[in-house]
Amino acid sequence: MNSTILYLEILYLISLPVQNSIGNDIGREIYYNLPKFWTNTGLCPAGKLTHDDIKASLLSEAMQMNLLLISSLPDGAITHIRIHWMLELIKFIQFNQSGQAQYNFDVLDRFLDDLDEMHLKPVFEFMGNLSNLFTKNPAHNYFLWEDLSYQVIKRYHNRIGIESLLNYRFETWNEPDLLAYNKLNFTLEDYLEYAFALRRGLDKAGQNLRFVLRGPAGLFKTPQKHPLCWGLLQFCDTNISTCPIDIITYHRKGINENGAELIEDSKNLWSNIYMKFPTLAQLPISNDEADPIVGWSTAREFQADVRYAVTLVNITLQHWEAIIEKKELRNLETISHDNAFLSYYPNVFTQRTLLAHFRINNTVPPHSQFIQKPVYAAVGMLSRLAELSTKAEFVTCSRNYSMKLLKTKSLEAGKPLYFSWLLLYTDMAYFSGRCIINIQIPLNSPEMFAYIAESLDQNHTNPYKVWQSFGSPAYPNAIERQTMRLQQTPIVLSSGSLDTNKIKIDLQQLKPPWILTLRVCSHFLLHSIGPPSSVLVSGVTHNEVLITWKESNNKSKYCLKTYQVWYRPNSNSTQQWLYITKAIHLPFPSYQYAPERNGMTVNGYYKVRAVDVFNRTGDFSIPYEYIEI
Repeated sequence: MNSTILYLEILYLISLPVQNSIGNDIGREIYYNLPKFWTNTGLCPAGKLTHDDIKASLLSEAMQMNLLLISSLPDGAITHIRIHWMLELIKFIQFNQSGQAQYNFDVLDRFLDDLDEMHLKPVFEFMGNLSNLFTKNPAHNYFLWEDLSYQVIKRYHNRIGIESLLNYRFETWNEPDLLAYNKLNFTLEDYLEYAFALRRGLDKAGQNLRFVLRGPAGLFKTPQKHPLCWGLLQFCDTNISTCPIDIITYHRKGINENGAELIEDSKNLWSNIYMKFPTLAQLPISNDEADPIVGWSTAREFQADVRYAVTLVNITLQHWEAIIEKKELRNLETISHDNAFLSYYPNVFTQRTLLAHFRINNTVPPHSQFIQKPVYAAVGMLSRLAELSTKAEFVTCSRNYSMKLLKTKSLEAGKPLYFSWLLLYTDMAYFSGRCIINIQIPLNSPEMFAYIAESLDQNHTNPYKVWQSFGSPAYPNAIERQTMRLQQTPIVLSSGSLDTNKIKIDLQQLKPPWILTLRVCSHFLLHSIGPPSSVLVSGVTHNEVLITWKESNNKSKYCLKTYQVWYRPNSNSTQQWLYITKAIHLPFPSYQYAPERNGMTVNGYYKVRAVDVFNRTGDFSIPYEYIEI
């Protein structure tokens, strides 16, 4: 393997004022508003389709820790979570004298409160049978659906307020044409009346405010195989003013690890739909299961390491390119990836999940341990992209090696003060020779800018390989877990001030495929770093805790280099604070801590602060006291 240097040549130019709108020509490149359309995930609870099983699954210690870690990515990395059968957390009690159904919402309240504390918003599918509430009497069922959707909206309007409720998403039954989901045996007439009933309930609860209803969450195979979803689209095309849905949701996945067919299949689907139903071109669309391949629980090697991270990022970039093209997917609002499941042994890494989940049954009591997979880090890296973006372009280097490059920037008072570039190398062959990329940064004071280059690759960020080196244990011990966690986060390739016109990054150490991000931040974007908020210390097992927190504000995450976590035992207030993450790059707001020295305990106080790319330290968070029960 030859030594390879990637030069990012920074050209310092005076910037021109730029309006923040679609298609602005900044210098010689066109930038577009970049909506964060990919910040969604989903799962299906384990167990049988009963209130007790769904409750046990979603409120389990393992699921709560899973969701807490997913929410502990940078602000805005994951905003919504789509959970099948969540409606089953509601329990039907009885009909009152007026014939209205009465429900117990306590379990759903508790679960949604947990999501709210984690800053996650639910995608609320009206999907379930609620203790066999729905009968063979269609007219009665329509009344129940209208009343249930009304009660849901009114209850959470009163509990969380209209502003928060408007950030919820409401959707019709998932994949209603499949027998595995269509538990009520909908006919087309039943299904349309069900959708109309939901619309009436939402409208009644909203009064003058229209709550957005998404649907039909369909696979859209042939109309003969999937008459319900096609039937709804046909109705809406000819009756757009009374169409019950506001956003058309569909499911398109790839057929192999690179997900290449996904985007083409989506384009073909919407070309066909718009040809048949041209009126629907005025509605937004969403692929809320945009995964590279069907079957989350099927073990696949690529889902264990950086290959899945690269694939997810590539799928996101392909959708961005399709949005800019303004053709078949011009109305795309969002995509979602179904990867919030709990994996299980022996496929802890190889199932389609963000986290590797170990159920440790050799402790009293048993507990769960999680390792962040490279795809988790990739989602965090995507959150660092700025608000204006070019198209993703292929950059060809020596000997025809090419990578995909996305350039983004953020403006303050018309001046670009933050730049974030993402480079994606999907080939399995090492680079050889030299690659030069010219990137223009409009500025006239280079000393006022600093940068950080981070990467995911198969050598340095591969906990799966570490686990295999230990013999793939079902119950990895504390040392093995910590060794895996040292490869969880992106590595820092280079960082510093822009005191020359070149940033040199040695790619020889990176094993392909890889993801590389380069962030350049102006001193003027962030004059001071605020303290992290919402610090939480959660017990994992004896003498081991998970520390999570929230970023101080959106600007701080752009200029962030790393976090520092400090600890002080509560046995003596005169003891010095210990810097427990001193040798660890910590770009995301969580850290799992288990003291390595004998006699040390996790009991005590914890505080966190941020360090930016200029190596300035921010204010500490309010100390959090933890006492192990």
